Amino acid sequence: RVVRLLRVMKLPFFSDLVMMINGAVGGVRTLIWSQILLAAPLYGFAVTLREWLGPMSSQGQGAEMFGSMSSSFFTCFRCLVAGDCVLSDGRPLVLTVSTTYGASFMVAYLFAFAFMTFGLSNVIASIFVDNILVAAKLNHLRMKQIRLSDQRMFAEKAMALIELVWREQGKAGQLPFTEGDGPEKWTNLELDDLMRIRLTPQFFDELRNMRAFQDILRDLDISPEEQCDLFDTLDVDGGGTIDLDELIRGIMKLRG
Repeated sequence: RVVRLLRVMKLPFFSDLVMMINGAVGGVRTLIWSQILLAAPLYGFAVTLREWLGPMSSQGQGAEMFGSMSSSFFTCFRCLVAGDCVLSDGRPLVLTVSTTYGASFMVAYLFAFAFMTFGLSNVIASIFVDNILVAAKLNHLRMKQIRLSDQRMFAEKAMALIELVWREQGKAGQLPFTEGDGPEKWTNLELDDLMRIRLTPQFFDELRNMRAFQDILRDLDISPEEQCDLFDTLDVDGGGTIDLDELIRGIMKLRG
């Protein structure tokens, strides 16, 4: 079942999902360092509040939340990261402590909240997203490199492209054509006809509007944007027509 699942994941339909998974895996190290970076200032705030409000924990009114180091750190995490800054009875922690022990706590909280939310958290999020995108792009380039080095795949797609041109030329009455003909049935005469095929801009536009033609070019890493002016790119001599040799060699050069 695992092997079947892996085979299914290779389908083009799941390409975006695979890219996201690879990007997330590539961002694991960044995620770990971001947690450490978040924990460092939280620990500093927790130590400060433990020394400030800890001795008054017996008086209650929110000071008990900072009676120990572990409790102080967890409370700082709740208030500055999780957004759950309330007492056990539902009263707001910041308002209760600042009312009881002075407005200086409110000022300290506002500074810490601004630092964690608008400074540190946004920077960490942007770096994490950037690393995921970089990892996804590198994976895309690696997969493209594998495709470019796959000569067998290129030969199969090139043959499919030639066969498509052959069939469309035959349907237009420009070549001897029999329904069901394929590469295995091509005769020497038909191969000579293939070598004499010249693609005009009008015929090439008809091919470019065909889904099968677009899919073959996409499999050969010719993007839809490059397909729009592909004829002009392949017609290097400016003769107004291209033959099959120019078509295949030009696509090979475009792939790198």
